Formats: sequence, C-alpha cells, structure tokens
Amino acid sequence: MTDRPRLDERAVAGRLELLEEILNELETTSGPTAELALDAVATLAEVYGEALARVMDRAAAYPGFGPAAAGDVLLAHLFALHGVPTGQPPASDPGTAFIPLDTLARRPATSRAAP
Repeated sequence: MTDRPRLDERAVAGRLELLEEILNELETTSGPTAELALDAVATLAEVYGEALARVMDRAAAYPGFGPAAAGDVLLAHLFALHGVPTGQPPASDPGTAFIPLDTLARRPATSRAAP
C-alpha cells in the first residue's frame, strides 16, 4: 500500500459532486475544446471501466472479494457506473453523487478513436 492520504466517504462524495458540476458545465459549453474534453473523459472512463472489469475477473478466484468490494460506497458507484457485476447488490446506498452516465456513454469522434 501507499503512504498517501486516503479520502474518507465525505471527501469522496464531495469529489463526485464537484466532478458532476464540472461535467455539467462542460456539457453546456459549446465548441471543439469542450467536445474534446468530454470525449477525453468518456474515453478515460471506458478504459478505466475495462480495467475494473479485469480486476473483477481476476478476483473471481477469491469468492469473498466481490461482495466485500460491493460494500464500499465508492467501489459500488464504479461497478454500477461501468456495469461490472460483483455477484451481489451493494451493501450500502452508493448515494446521489454519481457521474452522469450520459456523459460517460459518449463515443469519441471516430477520427480520434483507436481501432
């Protein structure tokens, strides 16, 4: 593990709320720079979602991991956001501070997307 400070649940909720505000502001901003920023966020989320799914694939060898991970509010949020199954519903309410799914579901312009 690392020695860096960790975010508590309140700090995580605050970051998610801030992210939602920023993404909403970007979505209402016109122009190619805003579009590029939203495409970057969507692409990053897609790659991170794939990484999370791969972690869960490997964690299948540890039967208690999925349910334990689903009990963490931030992880439950990420699993739901990316549609990654955990084997059970989250143990606690992931709350209202969620990244807007429509923003992350964007598909970057094909000219910038990798094959």
